[in-house]
Amino acid sequence: MAPTPDELSADRHLLLARLAVATEASGTGLWDWDLRTDELVWDARSVAIYGLTGQQLTGTVADIDRGIHPDDRPVVQEALDEAIVDGDLLDVEFRVVWSDGSVHWVAALGRVLHDVGGAPVRMVGTNVDVTDAREAAHEQFADAQRMAGLVTVAEELGAAATVGAALAVVTRHAATTLGTSGVILCLTEDDGSAVTTLVDGALDEQTMDTIQRLPRDFPLPMVDSAVHGRPHFVPDLETAARDFPGGADVWRRSGVRSGCSVPLRSSTRLIGSLALGHRVDRHWRPADREFVGALAALTAQTLSRIASTEAAAEAATAVARLAETLQRSLLTAPPEPDHLHVVPRYVPAAAEAQVGGDWYDAFLGPDGSTHLVIGDVTGHDGEAAATMAQLRNLLRGIAWASGGTPAEVLAVLDRAVTGLDVRSLATVLVARVEQPPDGTGRRVLRWSNAGHPPPLLVDPAGRVSLLDQRDLLLGVDPTHPRHDHVVDLAPGATLLLYTDGLVERRGEDLDMGIARLVATVGRLVQGGVPLDELCDRVLGTLPARPDDDVALLALRAHPEDVPRPREAGPTAVPELPATSG
Repeated sequence: MAPTPDELSADRHLLLARLAVATEASGTGLWDWDLRTDELVWDARSVAIYGLTGQQLTGTVADIDRGIHPDDRPVVQEALDEAIVDGDLLDVEFRVVWSDGSVHWVAALGRVLHDVGGAPVRMVGTNVDVTDAREAAHEQFADAQRMAGLVTVAEELGAAATVGAALAVVTRHAATTLGTSGVILCLTEDDGSAVTTLVDGALDEQTMDTIQRLPRDFPLPMVDSAVHGRPHFVPDLETAARDFPGGADVWRRSGVRSGCSVPLRSSTRLIGSLALGHRVDRHWRPADREFVGALAALTAQTLSRIASTEAAAEAATAVARLAETLQRSLLTAPPEPDHLHVVPRYVPAAAEAQVGGDWYDAFLGPDGSTHLVIGDVTGHDGEAAATMAQLRNLLRGIAWASGGTPAEVLAVLDRAVTGLDVRSLATVLVARVEQPPDGTGRRVLRWSNAGHPPPLLVDPAGRVSLLDQRDLLLGVDPTHPRHDHVVDLAPGATLLLYTDGLVERRGEDLDMGIARLVATVGRLVQGGVPLDELCDRVLGTLPARPDDDVALLALRAHPEDVPRPREAGPTAVPELPATSG
């Protein structure tokens, strides 16, 4: 029986209410442009996004030019014209300038509607303010580049023959990357009763005399870090006076407003602290603290090497350890969604001072789906590490901003690699765990592979399938088509992603290495080995001094109709921000 007019009206009101809730939650504005009359109808949120709230508008599409940055108007007009002529989607990002002079970024999506004769008559779409997302991505990218720059610091410190030379290297790079005004090395004396300092910065003579040698209980953060191993990140002079009141006069005379001190540890003991000073207040972000910690680790290794009679061997070990520290700093802990157990591993190459381009990543997409990434940039140097960091962060940002399939994400990433002039080749595999909306509760794995070694999918009985469908690697031809592949992810299934260092052996065919891995993993799964132990035992098949670094990412899809097993550990899911429509 056909629905009554009242029923249709109720359904319409329900749909409108749902749309209002969705747009409110996502911060999305709506607009409707009549291409025949130029009439533009947009909601209050779109008007606010353009910074035009309270202004007298004409009700035509010309109103948008009042908000769009003058330099971006041609870009927007070109995108609108192409969408209308091609009958395609509008997808453009541009700047708007609000009445207070602030600049914001807007992402506009639209679709052209046609009449029965095929002529374009309307365009409807959405606006989203993406300013915060762009700034966060830029900040994350800058942090990754800064960490990658530690390779250069490692090389320069490796050549330093004296403590003074090492201090000069640290001072120069701290000033460049953090904007510091000076650096102090605070070294614990052998009997632990006092500390001596080496200063590279503009301090007055009285302050220099005061801090040249200090008792172990002198109330300054750098002394506490050197004696007790506690890090301190001081945002302003008021905090310094509160936490170390006896040393406040030294801070005031020095002209330092904020600073930090972190312990310096050799392989066997606490040897002192590294202190950095600023002449302005500073909020120390987690990424800043991580960077300073890595810089301190490298500094400590260098000081140990200089003090050692085995200087050459100590230098190589320090640089190699820093390379691993750098690599691991770019590799993050994976999420642990309910009933999905994710285990990462990374093993550096044995060669000293070699930073590889292998990486893994695991994160939740804007819809809550679990994304897994494994990749390998050609080369083993600072450039490879920097490129790896760029690709990792670009891929994350593209996946979040687009919500696209793995193939779509890789296609955009390949175009970005070309457009941003990232001159390197890379193999990358992107996989996404999905739950189709068919009500069955089953899970599927959707993946796309840009020239990477084939992942292994293992059922609970130990039967291994090689997912060997591959497209061209990144950096060769951005127009090359990319394809998604889908396979059921059965309860209890195990997925293993890896880089080529796991299966390549000198003088051995690659297929032989993959066959060996298939046999090993199948046997371990059949034996019921927990996922963490499985990864460790797989890595145990590597040579004692591997020629290449290895990244490994494993996933086990535990059944959802029983509690999460103890072996998988606790669920760990980051809080997802509200997504833009």
